[in-house]
Amino acid sequence: MSFAEVRSPWAIAADMIDPPERTFKRLPHQYPPPGDWMFWFLFGGRGCGKTAAAAAEFYDHAFGPPCVPGVPGGHWMSIIAPTLGDGVTSCANGPSGLRVHDPGMKVSVTPGGTIVKLSNGVEAKIFGAHTPEDVERLRSGGNRCFAWCEEMAAWRYMDEAWQHMRYGLRIGPEPRAIASTTPKARRLIRDIIKWCRDPANKQYAMTHATTDDNPHLQEHIRSMLFEDYGGTRLGRQELYGEVLEDVEGALWEEQMVEPYRIIPRLQPEHYDTVVVGVDPSLTEAGDECGIVVGGKVNHYWMPDKMEFDTMPHGFVLADYSRQAHPAEWAKTVIKTYYDHEANYVVAEQNNGGELVKVNIHALDPAIPVKLVHASRGKSKRAEPIATKYEQGRVHHIGTHGHLEDEMYTWDAYDEDPSWSPNRMDAMVWAMTELLLGLPASFQTSYRDHRLRGRR
Repeated sequence: MSFAEVRSPWAIAADMIDPPERTFKRLPHQYPPPGDWMFWFLFGGRGCGKTAAAAAEFYDHAFGPPCVPGVPGGHWMSIIAPTLGDGVTSCANGPSGLRVHDPGMKVSVTPGGTIVKLSNGVEAKIFGAHTPEDVERLRSGGNRCFAWCEEMAAWRYMDEAWQHMRYGLRIGPEPRAIASTTPKARRLIRDIIKWCRDPANKQYAMTHATTDDNPHLQEHIRSMLFEDYGGTRLGRQELYGEVLEDVEGALWEEQMVEPYRIIPRLQPEHYDTVVVGVDPSLTEAGDECGIVVGGKVNHYWMPDKMEFDTMPHGFVLADYSRQAHPAEWAKTVIKTYYDHEANYVVAEQNNGGELVKVNIHALDPAIPVKLVHASRGKSKRAEPIATKYEQGRVHHIGTHGHLEDEMYTWDAYDEDPSWSPNRMDAMVWAMTELLLGLPASFQTSYRDHRLRGRR
């Protein structure tokens, strides 16, 4: 008798439990690919329904033929998400998660970890992939018959977590895993795509989906996604599920930004210095005026190392760049300065520097403006900041699609004179000021803005 034919009391009892009535119906792109695959990679844009597809596949396996004799429900399964909290909120309790399929599902915290228990008794352990401790938990997490890898490309310790998940996928006659993720240009993701495209490699299979493939996506969410990403290079990734290739000559690559990105609710509570970087435009019909907010923390707590870094860290807080008449973008700079309680504005002097000062002070002479002079070419100014990114000392708070597009596509060695990356320039000015502290002249009728409203 084979391993799969052993019938345990738990498996027999699971067969006697009628699966919960399901109202979920898969869309065409949510069905698994044909073939005897072991790993299914569903690459998709935001809101395409990839989490719902993975939850459906997870549920079908849990209520399918048992893989493990002698355990409740006949399965040992796992869920791995960017963080443990993501696994609970998105994969288990979220609007596209397992509760949609099994309302009787329960999530509990036990001495052995966070467990999802389905109504037929199947238990699945939830793991994160954000810290070295998460990796160690995966290492000792036991063998599994099915793994759900949610937003795998966003795992901070992707390589290590992937290896430990793969090593443990060895229970039952056909252990399987599904990875539901928006793809990112990380080395492992690129390798996986090559494996999937190799006709000789039958273990790997992939499918694609776009944001527009989901007719159930709320229209206001769809509108916001296309407003933020439509027409951008990053939109090919975030909306259409494409892996973006690096541009030869670009100073920034996604792997220099993504591992150090911070979701807004986890950003530092206090910044030692905040500046508004401005790369001015002189006409309404010309290039955009770059307006980027940067912050600095002098002693940054690094969660992955559980210690403070005594070197300062920079943070890209917001991008308010716009194409407008100088008087209009000056209003945006002023509002940004006050909204973010900035210390001062730093602006390029070469291209309309006096105009920046005059426009801002015509509306509010209390705002300090620091003018900087571009004595070197754009690439020479940007290279030291790119190095800070490589060192993990610059963090993006949330996603800034248009700014990141400029960073990833601007060729430092083959500049296009018809196009200027104003958002990138504004970011570079802000980070140069915060992390390099190059000298420049204050030109302002400065008053202490901390006392505004008290006079």
